[in-house]
Amino acid sequence: MSLPTLSVFFGAGAEIGYGLPSGGKFALEIFRVSNEEDKESFREQIQSIDSRSQIATQWLPDNYASKRLNVFGKGEFEGLIASSLENRRSNILEYLDNFDTNVSNMLRNWKVNETVVREKFTTETEEQIGDMRYNQAIRLNEKLASRVPLFESDYFSAFLRLLEKHPTDRYLKRIVRAYLELLVGAIGQSLVSQLNEELFTAAPDELSVFDDLSGIFSLNYQGVGQTGMEIVIEELPIEVDETTEGLTVFRELGRSILEEIYCQAMDYQALIDGHFRYLYNPKAQWAKFSRIAIFLHTVQRYITNHVHVDETRISEGPGYYHDLINLREHFDLRAVGTTNYNNFVQQVLAGTEIAETPVFHLNGSVIEYYDPYKNEILTEPSAEERRGRILVPFMFTQSGVKPLTSVSMSRKYVDLYDHFVQSDAVCVIGYGFNGDDGHINGMFRSLVEQENKRLFIFHFKSDNRTEQQLARYYQQKLRLNSSSNIRVMLVDANRTCNENMWYETVKNELIPS
Repeated sequence: MSLPTLSVFFGAGAEIGYGLPSGGKFALEIFRVSNEEDKESFREQIQSIDSRSQIATQWLPDNYASKRLNVFGKGEFEGLIASSLENRRSNILEYLDNFDTNVSNMLRNWKVNETVVREKFTTETEEQIGDMRYNQAIRLNEKLASRVPLFESDYFSAFLRLLEKHPTDRYLKRIVRAYLELLVGAIGQSLVSQLNEELFTAAPDELSVFDDLSGIFSLNYQGVGQTGMEIVIEELPIEVDETTEGLTVFRELGRSILEEIYCQAMDYQALIDGHFRYLYNPKAQWAKFSRIAIFLHTVQRYITNHVHVDETRISEGPGYYHDLINLREHFDLRAVGTTNYNNFVQQVLAGTEIAETPVFHLNGSVIEYYDPYKNEILTEPSAEERRGRILVPFMFTQSGVKPLTSVSMSRKYVDLYDHFVQSDAVCVIGYGFNGDDGHINGMFRSLVEQENKRLFIFHFKSDNRTEQQLARYYQQKLRLNSSSNIRVMLVDANRTCNENMWYETVKNELIPS
């Protein structure tokens, strides 16, 4: 009897076990890393273009070789904050509403444990964390919110208590201000959006003048979120241990909490989308053209040079990529899809019986380059192929545009989809179905609803939600009419579900004993 066929799709979460950062951490880090090296590299590429060539005379602006190159910097913070508050405000509010739970979860793997943190607070204040709370002393304007769980929080109250004890501590004050900015910004954005959408609750349809007044309210993004953005991107982590004095421990704890919030909520889709189109038209906006081109070089260099990978685990395992080798006892592996940019899947499979399994990088990869002038993708281009052209790393980072830039790229999507259709089941690991991957989500939606395929979603167990609750959650994310064809399985750090390896649980579902 032939083995059931299986295809697997990986997101950033599948690589955390190999030492790579989560998608949110990656998003934050690429705005921290210096881009001067990439700026000079791109300048050399621009200046090497023959001024008599078609690309120089028809596509590039006048005096292109001496034009100033622009990069993303502090000037883009306001746009990042606006996009984050607009699109991820629910993430921010959810984190702040469950502040104590989130902080306790973070402290399980932090530099010092929760017991030490509590002892440091007691040493500083002669009080226990939770003895003093501020929900009666602080009230937000009821037009914004009638109840604010953050003010009832033990840990937020601890930060306020320390600030009372040390009112001149500028760093601690900035951290508290950052939390308040995010709170007011997220709630304020909700109010502004509601006002703009429902400015008039009733008006005659025949009078369009009432519609003309929509969208007149806006939030001052310079006043909300800017402090936190500056702290997490510009401030270096503080080394702390059990011997560090208490105030320093709480300074670093406050910074780490902010970093975690921004990792979950940072949204730079609008920033990238607002620049990507100028890759094709440098004459229109040279500053935006150079920003996006250099940014893509920075992303590639960060992934290849700055991401700390566990080389032993990449070569020997264990990990999800190595599981692909083991699952061949139970399945015929048809294809692997991924939103990740590196080539670790191919490295792991090389030299094995399944080395020829097709791997599709739907968001590009570190070895692919894009020629925006010719609308062409090149894989590991030689020096000869690079000569006389402008190439940027082909990686679609957080973007809603995600253009299918060439015939070869379009074919990747179609070919992977065909492999999915030919599979008995498709497994999704470490992928969150976020809105900026709508082009991929639509593929899964079609697979489930039109092709009637079973989708196994492996969700890392990090809270108390059940598989049934998560099935409804993913149904909403994928905008499915029914959750009948999706099966959510809770997986732990050892990649097991109820003590069975994740692929064994799929086998048990497809071939009941």
